[in-house]
Amino acid sequence: MKGVRVPRAQGEHIRLRLLEEGVLRTGYRIFADDGHLYMPVFEDVEGLEMVDVEFEPLPRERTYREQLKSVLPEALVDEVHTFDAIGDIAVLDIQDELLPFAQDIGAALLASHKHFNVVLGKGGALEGDYRTRRFIHLAGEERTYTVHKEHGLELEVDLAKVFFSPRLATERKRVAEQVREGEVVIDMFCGVGPFALFIAKRAHPEIVYAIDLNPDAIDLLNANILRNKVTCIEPLCGDAAEMVRKLPAADRIVMNLPHEAHAFLDTAFDALAPEGTIHYYAIVNDGQEEMHEQVINEKAEAKGKRAIIRNTRRVKPYAPLSHMRVYDIKLV
Repeated sequence: MKGVRVPRAQGEHIRLRLLEEGVLRTGYRIFADDGHLYMPVFEDVEGLEMVDVEFEPLPRERTYREQLKSVLPEALVDEVHTFDAIGDIAVLDIQDELLPFAQDIGAALLASHKHFNVVLGKGGALEGDYRTRRFIHLAGEERTYTVHKEHGLELEVDLAKVFFSPRLATERKRVAEQVREGEVVIDMFCGVGPFALFIAKRAHPEIVYAIDLNPDAIDLLNANILRNKVTCIEPLCGDAAEMVRKLPAADRIVMNLPHEAHAFLDTAFDALAPEGTIHYYAIVNDGQEEMHEQVINEKAEAKGKRAIIRNTRRVKPYAPLSHMRVYDIKLV
């Protein structure tokens, strides 16, 4: 069977990456030798060592799809989309035609994935300044609070009160690995703190200023600072545009507010130290990546600067014809 051979030290990072990319075969057991892990995959993975080995099948239970076939009309089985795993909560996006079967779908997911204790359905779009959404309870315990584990961190999250995406784990690790010891970092839209905590825990910055408008997010960030024994984060509750102006110049600024970050670029440019880097996130229509580069360049020129985009990459899909994208920016 096709697999990848990876160093043990990189195992968890690569496993999460393969899961995010949809190439990890989850029905087989990962195994190890002295220095490496072997993971089953569906296809060749660029940049990783490919191997052909035997993998042990995991104990056979009815799969999620098999469970769905027992509760849904056959024509609707393929309409059930993937779900997000946040701690022990599974979050489903239920299409209108599936609403009459929503509880059955939740029960099917719970029966086939024993590590979940709660199944929620998205009850609408993100709303308000805090970008929260309403959820529908589908199965399991009735709660929205959980503890999500990511790269050795434990993150307290309450989905009814704050926005959180588990699909940025690889991106958060990528950014943290670029931070040099002693940097001053500003996380302009920190939420419960996944970027700030990972940077503080792994990269040894001088300080991370973590800002959010949502007081519930800051409360959870404070809990996560204690839970993860981090000391160099300063939580700040308020409007990022106002808060950033009061802070010292930053060596690195994280702008993870993809629908609205463009409105804060001027503030970030003013706050950036010489040789500093901005990680700017945007929702981009496929094929229109250069439009955002033009916005970045125009705002830099208005400040008498020139923007250099050192790196840009697709982070994750967003909608059928758009995606979330990051631009790593320097000013000269």
